[in-house]
Amino acid sequence: MLLSIFFISVSLFVYQVVLTRLYSAVLSYHYVFLTTSFAILGLGIGSIIAYMIRKKGRKPIVKLGKRKVAVNQEDMKGQLNKGSIILAASYIIVFSLNYLLPFVNNMLIYIVLGTIPFLIGGYVYSILFTEFSGISGKLYFADLVGSGVGSVAVIFLLNNAGMFRTVLILSIIALLPALILPVSAKKIKAIGYVLPLILVVGLILPVQYINSIEKNFNGILNNSKKTYGKLIKAGLSPEIVFSEWNAFSRTDVIKIPQKPEDMILTIDGAANAPMYEFDGDVESLKKFEADSGFLPFTIGRNDKTLLIGPGGGRDVLYALARGSKEISAVEINTSSIDAVKAFGEYNGNIYNRPEVKVYGEDGRSFVQRSRDKYDLIFLSLVMTNTSQGMAYALSENYIYTVEAMKDYLNHLSDNGKIAFLAHDEDDLSKIVATAMQALNEKGIPLKDTPDYIALYSQLIQQQHGGVAMHDPVIIIKNKPFTEDESKGLLETAKKNKIAPLYAPLVQEQGPLQQIKEAKISLKDYVNGFKSNVTPATDNRPYFYNFGKGVPATLILILMVVAIGSIIMFTPFAIKSGNFKPTMYFSLLGIGFMMIETPLIQKFILYLGHPTLAFTFVLAALLVGSGIGGYLSNSRLFNRVIGAFYLPSAMVAVISIILLLFLGFIFEGTSGLNLTGRIIVASILVMLQGFFMGMPFPRGLKLIGESKKNVIVPVMWGVNGVTSVIGSVLSVILSMTIGFTGALIAGAVIYLIVSFFKSL
Repeated sequence: MLLSIFFISVSLFVYQVVLTRLYSAVLSYHYVFLTTSFAILGLGIGSIIAYMIRKKGRKPIVKLGKRKVAVNQEDMKGQLNKGSIILAASYIIVFSLNYLLPFVNNMLIYIVLGTIPFLIGGYVYSILFTEFSGISGKLYFADLVGSGVGSVAVIFLLNNAGMFRTVLILSIIALLPALILPVSAKKIKAIGYVLPLILVVGLILPVQYINSIEKNFNGILNNSKKTYGKLIKAGLSPEIVFSEWNAFSRTDVIKIPQKPEDMILTIDGAANAPMYEFDGDVESLKKFEADSGFLPFTIGRNDKTLLIGPGGGRDVLYALARGSKEISAVEINTSSIDAVKAFGEYNGNIYNRPEVKVYGEDGRSFVQRSRDKYDLIFLSLVMTNTSQGMAYALSENYIYTVEAMKDYLNHLSDNGKIAFLAHDEDDLSKIVATAMQALNEKGIPLKDTPDYIALYSQLIQQQHGGVAMHDPVIIIKNKPFTEDESKGLLETAKKNKIAPLYAPLVQEQGPLQQIKEAKISLKDYVNGFKSNVTPATDNRPYFYNFGKGVPATLILILMVVAIGSIIMFTPFAIKSGNFKPTMYFSLLGIGFMMIETPLIQKFILYLGHPTLAFTFVLAALLVGSGIGGYLSNSRLFNRVIGAFYLPSAMVAVISIILLLFLGFIFEGTSGLNLTGRIIVASILVMLQGFFMGMPFPRGLKLIGESKKNVIVPVMWGVNGVTSVIGSVLSVILSMTIGFTGALIAGAVIYLIVSFFKSL
C-alpha cells in the first residue's frame, strides 16, 4: 500500500513539472504560473469531493465502467488499483488534448484540463488518509518521499527522454499500483496489464516519429502569440527544423525560406535569438559592424571575452570579428548549445572553434566561481521567457542584480568593460540604475558614476510619431572613460548610424547629466520613469517586473484562491470543533510554501542552475519532511514543552539560523565541486524539512484520536488550497520585502502553529 502511494506521488510531482513545461511552450510565463497554480487546486477540490460524498451518507467511490465499489479497509487495495488506472489515463488525455487542440485564447480551458489529474490524486489521497489516519505518519512519509524522488526523476526524464516519452513513462509509473496490488475484477486486471503494454510500445516508436510528435505541437504551430504563429501571420513560410524539450525549456530552430541568411533559435516559442549563416571566414563578419551590439567590441582590448547567454551564436561572431583569442560562452539552456552544434555546417561550427569554449550553466554562477579576468563581459538580450517550476521569477534575473554587477566589475581586467544589449528603454534605464548603485557601493561617488557609463541605441521611427529605441547598448567600465575613448566610440557609432544617448565628456545629456551635476539623486532618477526601474538585488531579483507594485497576475491568483477558500471552508470551520483544525492545516499549507520557495531561490546561485536548485533542494526538503513525518509519532519528537509543540518551533529556529549563517556556509564551501555542493545543500535543507514534516501527520493523528476522521478529506483540501496561497504570497512578499522577509514570515507562521496543543 505504501509503495503504491509512493508511485502515485512520484507520478503527480512529475506531472506538475511536465504541465509547467507544456504550458510554457503555449502560454506566456506569467500565465503559466497562473494556470498551474489554479490547476494544483485540484488536489484540494478532489479532497472536498470525497468529503461531500461521505457527508451524504455514502462512502467515497471510484467508478470504472458500470462497476461501483464502496471504499473501506478491506477493498482499499482494489480502489487504489482503479485510481491508478484512471490517473494514468488522465495524464495521456491531458497531453493528447494539448497536442491535438489548436491554441485557445482562454485560460479557463487550460486550467480545467490541467486540473484533472490533480483532482483524481487529491480524491485518492483523502480517502487513504481518512481510512488510515492512525498511520498518517507512514502515509505522509510515502507521499513526500515519492514527491522528492519525482522532483529528481522529472529532470532526468525531460533532459534525456523528451516530452513525449516522459508522459508515457509518467503514466507507466502511475500504473504500477495496478500491477503490484491484487484485484479480483477481470476487467480491471486486464486494463491494468494491457495499458502498460500499449505505453511501452509508444516508448519504442522510431525516433523520427517521436520527434515529429514533439515538433508538430498545435499549441505552438497555431498560436499567433508565439514566434512561429507570428511568422505565419506575416505571410512567411516558417519550418521548424530542430526541436528539443528538456527540463528548462522547449527549444526550436525555425528556418524561413524567404530569409536564408539566418535562422531563428527560439525558447518556449517566444524568446528569440538569431543563428547566422557563416562560412568560417572571419573577414566576412564585417557586415556586423553596423549592429549596435557590436559597438562594445570596438573599444579597448578584447583578447579575453566572456559571453553570457550567447543564444544562437551571434555574440561569438562579434567576438571573432574583433579578434578575441579566448572566448568563453556561458549558456544556461543546454538545448541552445545542442541546436547551434546541430547546425555546425550552417553556422561555421562556431562552438567547435579553438578560440571558443562553451559552458552549459548559469552565467552569474560561472562568474562567481571563475578566477579569470576578462577584457569584456557581454550580455546580449538575455531573457528566456520561461517559467521554472514553482517560481514566478525568470532565472535570468540573478544576472541583472546589483550584486551581479559588482561580480562582473570584479572580474574585469585593467580598463575592462561590461556591456549589455537591451530590448528597450525600460531595460536600459533599469540597467543604468543598477550600474550606478553597484559603482556607488564600490566606493565611487554617485555624481562620478556617469563617467563610467556610455549609452547608445539605434532609433526607429514609429507610426504614431516620435522615435523608439531599438537594441540599446550600455557600456560600463571599471575606470572612467577618457575623452579619447568617448570620442572614438562616438565616431564609430555615428559612422554606423547609431545614436549616442550619453557619451561621457563629449556628449552628456539626460538624467545621467543631472546625476553628474548632482541635481538629482538615484531615488529621483528611479522615480522619474513611468516604469519600475528600481535596481534588482539578489534578495529581490525581479528585474523584468517593470510594473510599479505587485503584478496583477499574482493579485488575481491570491484573491481568487482566498475568496474561494472562504466560501468553501467558512461554513465548515464555524461548526462546533472544526475551527481549530481548519486554522491549523491552513497555516501549515501557507507556512510550508513560504519557506520552500525562498529556500529554492537561496540555493540557485550556490548550485549554479535554477533547475539544479529546484531538483535537489526540493527533493531534500520533501524527503526530509517525509522522514520527519514517519517519526512524528515517536516520543522523542511528539512533544509539547510548555506552550510549544517542539517540531514547529524548531522550524522557526532553524529558519533564522539558516538566514544568519547561510552566506558564510556558501562562501566556505564554494570551492567544492558540484557533487560536494549538492551534498551540503541537501544536508542543510533536509534538517529543515525533517521538522517541517512532523506537524501535518501529527494533526491527522489528533483528528483520528478525537473521532473526527470524517473531516480528514476537508483538512487535505484546506492544506492543498492554502498551499497555493502560500506559494503566491511568498512571491508577493519577496517582491516587496525580499526572499529573506518571506522566509521570516514562514518561520513566524510555524511558530504560531507550535501553540496548537490540541485540535
